[in-house]
Amino acid sequence: MKILEMHTDQFWKGEVGIRGLVEEDDHTWRVNLQVKDGRIRDYSCTCPEGNSYKGVCAHGKALFAYYEDSVRNQKQPPSQTSQEVWTMIRQYTNRQVSGLMAGEEQGQVKLVPELVLSGRETIKVSWQVEREKAFKIRDLAAFCDNVRQGRYGEYGKTMGFYHSPMCFEEKSRELLAFLLESADEKSASGELVLEPRMRDRFFALVRGRTLKVWSWGQGRLLQVKEEDPRLKILVKPSGRDGIEVFFEGFLEEQEGKGILAQGMYPGEEGLYLVFEDRLLCCSPHFRSLTGPFLKALAVSRKVTAAKRDIPLFYTRVLKPLKPAADIVQQDLDLEDYEPEPLQAVFRFDSPGKNQVVMEPVLSYGSFQFHPVEDENLPRALCRDVPGEFRISRLISRYFRYKSPDGLRVVLQDDEEGLYRLLQDGITEFSSLGQVEVSERMKELRVLSPPVPSVHLGLQDGWLDLKVDTEGLSVPELEGIFAAYQSKKKYYRLKNGEFLSLGEDGLKVVSQLAQDLGFTKKELRQGEIHLPAYRALYLDQMLRESGKLHCFRERDFKELILNLKEEREWKVPSSLASVLREYQKEGFGWLKTLDQNGLGGILADDMGLGKTIQVIALLTDTYSREKQAAHTLIICPASLVYNWEQEIQRFAPELKTKLILGSGTGRKELLEDLPEGGWVLITSYELFRRDAVQYGRMKFRYQIIDEAQYIKNAATQNARTVKSIHARTRFALTGTPVENRLSELWSIFDFLMPGFLFTFRRFHQDYEIPIGRGEPEPLKRLRRMTGPFILRRVKEDVLRELPPKIEEVVYTGLEGEQKKLYTAWAVRLKKRLKEKEGGLGEERFSILADLLHLRQICCDPRLSFEEYRGPSAKLETCIHLVRQGVEGGHRILLFSQFTSMLELIENRLCQEEIPYLKLTGETSKEERSRLVRRFSEGTEPVFLISLKAGGTGLNLTAADVVIHYDPWWNAAAQNQATDRTHRIGQERQVTVYQLIAKDTVEENMLFLQQSKEKLAGELISAGGGEQMLSRDTLLRLLEERGEHQPGNVSPL
Repeated sequence: MKILEMHTDQFWKGEVGIRGLVEEDDHTWRVNLQVKDGRIRDYSCTCPEGNSYKGVCAHGKALFAYYEDSVRNQKQPPSQTSQEVWTMIRQYTNRQVSGLMAGEEQGQVKLVPELVLSGRETIKVSWQVEREKAFKIRDLAAFCDNVRQGRYGEYGKTMGFYHSPMCFEEKSRELLAFLLESADEKSASGELVLEPRMRDRFFALVRGRTLKVWSWGQGRLLQVKEEDPRLKILVKPSGRDGIEVFFEGFLEEQEGKGILAQGMYPGEEGLYLVFEDRLLCCSPHFRSLTGPFLKALAVSRKVTAAKRDIPLFYTRVLKPLKPAADIVQQDLDLEDYEPEPLQAVFRFDSPGKNQVVMEPVLSYGSFQFHPVEDENLPRALCRDVPGEFRISRLISRYFRYKSPDGLRVVLQDDEEGLYRLLQDGITEFSSLGQVEVSERMKELRVLSPPVPSVHLGLQDGWLDLKVDTEGLSVPELEGIFAAYQSKKKYYRLKNGEFLSLGEDGLKVVSQLAQDLGFTKKELRQGEIHLPAYRALYLDQMLRESGKLHCFRERDFKELILNLKEEREWKVPSSLASVLREYQKEGFGWLKTLDQNGLGGILADDMGLGKTIQVIALLTDTYSREKQAAHTLIICPASLVYNWEQEIQRFAPELKTKLILGSGTGRKELLEDLPEGGWVLITSYELFRRDAVQYGRMKFRYQIIDEAQYIKNAATQNARTVKSIHARTRFALTGTPVENRLSELWSIFDFLMPGFLFTFRRFHQDYEIPIGRGEPEPLKRLRRMTGPFILRRVKEDVLRELPPKIEEVVYTGLEGEQKKLYTAWAVRLKKRLKEKEGGLGEERFSILADLLHLRQICCDPRLSFEEYRGPSAKLETCIHLVRQGVEGGHRILLFSQFTSMLELIENRLCQEEIPYLKLTGETSKEERSRLVRRFSEGTEPVFLISLKAGGTGLNLTAADVVIHYDPWWNAAAQNQATDRTHRIGQERQVTVYQLIAKDTVEENMLFLQQSKEKLAGELISAGGGEQMLSRDTLLRLLEERGEHQPGNVSPL
């Protein structure tokens, strides 16, 4: 007997189902077993004995033995499904079924509440469900549990439904939510006791309805209304000289008779009154006004007061009730019992400079007392306790000490307290009584600040700022400015008077003094000289304040007009059709700053064309200024050739020199530089080495690209860049601030030294408080730097952008990498020239050499594992990735070489940039998971190999595509790009193609763009270098010379 196969199923409560095929004597029998607790509970077998044999047949026993052996041989016992899992399965299944049924029964069931009154204080709610017929809910806890679990429930023989909230009509769902929250496990009956905390919400839900109410076994209908009724109160004499007060109920609207409520039920805020035919929901104000009175007279309906207590009872209780009650006075006039009002006199004196004493005197008629000292007052005195309490609280707010005689209070050696008393306290005391002030006290005054005058002019390129503060001395001004910085509300003058400090013109001058660092000498002279770049800041500050007198001279007005006016700068004709509108605006912004001797940060988002905006500026300047000095452009090494390529493409009339090569070669280039405006391009690293030579030159422009390279002011990069003499400086960066605010200071220290003051002051006045989240320093910094930073993100200019922007990014091979490439290229060219009759049998060997050349362009380690030198293209790629990630973009990075992806992967790990990777070895399941994770997750970079990512992927979460190496088949490359640039993409996509300059890669690009198309010779989707001819290979290896790519995007 042999077991051919066995399958097991785990069921609820520990049951196991076993299915198997058992072979015996060339016959195969199908066996089913049900096993629990190690015993066979049920079985079936297709053998003859399976239906007739009383016990388990031999085949069933054999399968059971085989199953037990397999369980014993397992390292871990088979898992059991816990009861909790099946409970959850049932509950979720019920909910799903309930949801489906609710769609059919939606809005058909009503939940109807009925009130049950039990005495004057207890109120309950019973509940019914109603469709065609109403049924009372007998067990609220079970009902609520059915709703929570979505169970089916029946009521009588004719009504049943799945208890989903959607089954109930819309008006009933709010009541259902209330019931679910209010009923608990103890609510086993069909009635819910309405505790005071529940009443406000319940009656708000049923307001305007008609409810059935049960009391003493009788039922009636009540209309629930929102209304504050009026009380009817009768007051008449009682005994010799007392009074009786009767509560006669609530007034009827028409007859004016008082009727009594059958029940009064207070909520947490409102009051609920039950009458014969209505239930009134009274407002919180009504309850506050009448609550104590109604509670006291609810049962007895009558109270009495003796003669001596009538004034107090009338003042404290009856008089405040008048807005809510009709008070009938029989044979008396309550106003005769009106007590004497509280009178207060406050006598202020100042015996010393920092001392104020105050004598408070209170009185009721002719009776006077001192509230500070007198405690034992006559019991017969009808006192205004709230009034006395207000006076006591006010005194304690401004005075801390008593005089020795106990009659006066003292404020001493508390300058801030004295200011508060003078500014606000005297007025508050006068609102509670009569204030008397001595002559010495009158000398203590709070003065309004003077209104300063500001005069603005322009002379010899400097701003002249004159400030007149109406006679305040320099020490006083310094003290006032310090008080503003400390956020004090006053300044104490030498004569003892206080100067009130608020949002006034003096604060504006204080802010200017703080921001611009006025010296004592400048304050004393009242005249300050400032750089012209402060003009916009000064003008904006003074316009925003509007609280001082300001006079602007004509020259100053013209400067502001030039800076703020949207002047139509004429774009060079050669670029007029190339620049987009926002780029023309950027060109105009650069021109405006340049014409006024100012610098700025062009901080447009990645891919918006900062480079071409600068090229437009250089083209315009050198066409107008024939004798202009040179321009120096400093950028990362990976962008040097890109700048040259862009200039040659869009402004070939500009004279360009790359300052690269050996130290001697660079020195000769700079020394032999002809006259005229040349555009010199170099890298940060080489510039540092040649800084001394550059320092001897004067430049028309100094432009730094990727200005975050100088974000640390202490680095050699920053120090050397700032040492150059240039008429105008501009910085280009997509991220002016990456980690710390001091990075912005360093860039501005390059553009306009001193603009953001010393680093120490910037750190103390801006970086630290802004880091703490203080809004005012951030507002000031934005006001100061805003005119000199131009930043547009893609969302701002989306209408002007094409759906896809393609940009070629060039990088130059250097050092060991260049030597390797040159050696292999020479070798391959020599071999090809020897094969005039065709490649023949050496085709594959030659193509292998071509592959080595392409891999050397990507990274020499792809062909030479022992290589330890630099990789120019890898550095350019990482630079682009870092720039994109910092700008909030999501990136697809393609390469044909999976080993190249591994090298990129290692660098991303070093840079701590999260990523995902997809290659041809990735399983289908993992492929789907990675695509879903990139679309939903936070990893900003997706590395994809050519074979894995060319087709079948939808990655519209990305908006940047980087092709690390050029593809033989341009159509296949476009197909990869279309993984993100496709239907469903809502953002503009930027595509970067990395090309090693003066290599086989550049020639591949040129042949494609000149429409000779390698595809025309060989390439279908499945082709490649296998079909390249000898002549085409030679053309790929030739020097490009004057040839330039034919369609490089301006971006």
